[in-house]
Amino acid sequence: MSKNNSDFFKVKNDWSLIKDKLLGCYLTPYFQKVLATGKTICYVDCFSGKGQFEDGNPGSPIIALQIRDKCLQKTKMRIDKSKAIENTFIDLNYAADLRTNLASYSNYYGIPNIVSGKYEEKIIDILKNKKGQHVFLYIDPYGIRALDTALFDKFQAMGFHSFEMLINFNSFGFLGMHAG
Repeated sequence: MSKNNSDFFKVKNDWSLIKDKLLGCYLTPYFQKVLATGKTICYVDCFSGKGQFEDGNPGSPIIALQIRDKCLQKTKMRIDKSKAIENTFIDLNYAADLRTNLASYSNYYGIPNIVSGKYEEKIIDILKNKKGQHVFLYIDPYGIRALDTALFDKFQAMGFHSFEMLINFNSFGFLGMHAG
């Protein structure tokens, strides 16, 4: 049974601020480095939430899009900046809120793809045509007891140029173990 997360997006908690700071510190040099290859980057936030907290703080989708825009503004590479970084955001419960909160990021640098549904059911379809591209998955589940690691084996066989995952997990929940 899922945990009730109805008040999760009211105020951004300190631990969420820290996680998003880590994402930003990681994603900036990643985009800068990988853009230099001239190959498309497929960035997927697998548990996106609303994209913004009710207190005005940005969530991981907005942080990723802000970093995308800054990196593409600074790059000296001669690339199609509208196709250089494809952004996909998956969320089961908040896709409508996410669409509203990301509307201003449909710009010269591309239109974010918002997918309503479960990561486990959507991710293979999202990645099936990404052979030869750089793929980056941000996996930060909330209210989940276990994550289907069998998907990781499928990713390995999909022929990406590079594949990177940044995963935040509660070790007991991720491993299917129970404390106590």
